[in-house]
Amino acid sequence: MESLTLHHQVSNFLAQEAELLDLGYFDRWLDLFADDGIYWIPSAPDQTDMEGQVSIILEDVALLKLRVARLSHPRAYSVTPSPATIHLVSNIILETVTDKITVRSKLIMNEVRDDISTTLSGNSTHHLIASGDSFKILLKRVDLIQAGGTFNAISIPL
Repeated sequence: MESLTLHHQVSNFLAQEAELLDLGYFDRWLDLFADDGIYWIPSAPDQTDMEGQVSIILEDVALLKLRVARLSHPRAYSVTPSPATIHLVSNIILETVTDKITVRSKLIMNEVRDDISTTLSGNSTHHLIASGDSFKILLKRVDLIQAGGTFNAISIPL
């Protein structure tokens, strides 16, 4: 029963993260990260080296703060006009449960801007640690199925 409760709590956390992104609450999304948290979108699904290879996105909390500041600026080109997004998180599997919880899931993000719809999807891995009655993100890795291909710039976090 304890593992079902943990699975429910983690699933709820991932759903809340997706909701924050869809609502444009980027400051609150940033608060989900631990001080040493990393947001990573590798350029290939088999990429294991964050720093020795080019990544689509590799940001620590300091860079995430800059991203959030840019997204919040009233004249930010990357979000003008403001996109509407839907993040769908499913197939949530807890792999490791120690002081660090490893969670694998599937992600589909649909963005609509200027009547143009863009869909990005892939496999997500979160490394979480307990923080009060919730969690903090140590690592969020998104392996896009489009990685290695051509797609528009990613303005809204996945």
